[in-house]
Amino acid sequence: MTLLPRPLRGPLFCLMVLFGGCAQDGYLDLAPAPVPPEKVLVKINGEPLSIDEFDSEFLMMRIHYSAVTERDMRAIKKRLFEQIINRRILVQQARKDGIRLTQAEADQALKDLLKDGPEAPWQVLKARGISRDSWKRKVLQELLAKKVVAREVDPQVRITDKEVEDYYWSHLSDYWTPEAVHVRHLVVQRKADLERVEAGLAQGEEFPKLISVFSAGPERSQGGDWGMMDVDRLPAAYLSALKPLKTGEISKPLKDVFGYHLFQLLGRSPRRMRPFAEVRDRIRTSLEREEKDQRFDEWMAGLKKASTIEINKDMAPVVGVVWEE
Repeated sequence: MTLLPRPLRGPLFCLMVLFGGCAQDGYLDLAPAPVPPEKVLVKINGEPLSIDEFDSEFLMMRIHYSAVTERDMRAIKKRLFEQIINRRILVQQARKDGIRLTQAEADQALKDLLKDGPEAPWQVLKARGISRDSWKRKVLQELLAKKVVAREVDPQVRITDKEVEDYYWSHLSDYWTPEAVHVRHLVVQRKADLERVEAGLAQGEEFPKLISVFSAGPERSQGGDWGMMDVDRLPAAYLSALKPLKTGEISKPLKDVFGYHLFQLLGRSPRRMRPFAEVRDRIRTSLEREEKDQRFDEWMAGLKKASTIEINKDMAPVVGVVWEE
């Protein structure tokens, strides 16, 4: 069976280990638990993975995919099977390389995870029928897998300054920012309300306060402040009302199907190209991520090619995997 390797992504949580032995010399023992022969779903380099462990991870995954179709769920289920095998191979590689997870790392991750309250994650797990130990096993393996990748793959990634600059000049169209305006907006349905606002302005009342009282717009609670808005997102009639305004000025009333509008111009930002210095770090991060993904795929493919993956043909239909002799 051929399984396509992909990078492990998503949040990595770590909890104190309660399985596979105790911490020794400050390190956690992630040895897999024994699996009865009738429960073996697949063997990865002779190490069994149980159908129970797969089902548990499937329940965890469904938390994030509750609204997909049954057909899509089958594809996701097969994808999960591939991810679990990838992760188990990485954990085995960690064992070969002498890479281990420290109790201190687990404790810190646990502290970060439970910052919103010690019972927060358990309530979700319990509602889904997921045991704490199953989740702990999964997240500890993920954290160790990430540690292996950080040692074996990440150091190979080298993005030079020239590569970053070349990317910028060959993708200049990506770094144009359109003209934008900073606007305060009021809209009312009744002309009488418009007249009351205009009277208030004539008497020196603050426009944001009048907006908070009379406007029907969604930005009413912010005093009508739109923030910076790209001009290409605004209707032509709005742009016409804004065009003659100087900073701080309020437009003449504009009527359309939504009601009567008043606009106050707070500022303008011209169309411009973002300079290289402004986007350099973002480009470097993006190129490094691309390079890491590519190198991980190649490295993971090599590990899988050297591995022996034996799927239980009687269990394969449960996962949705096509058995290949």
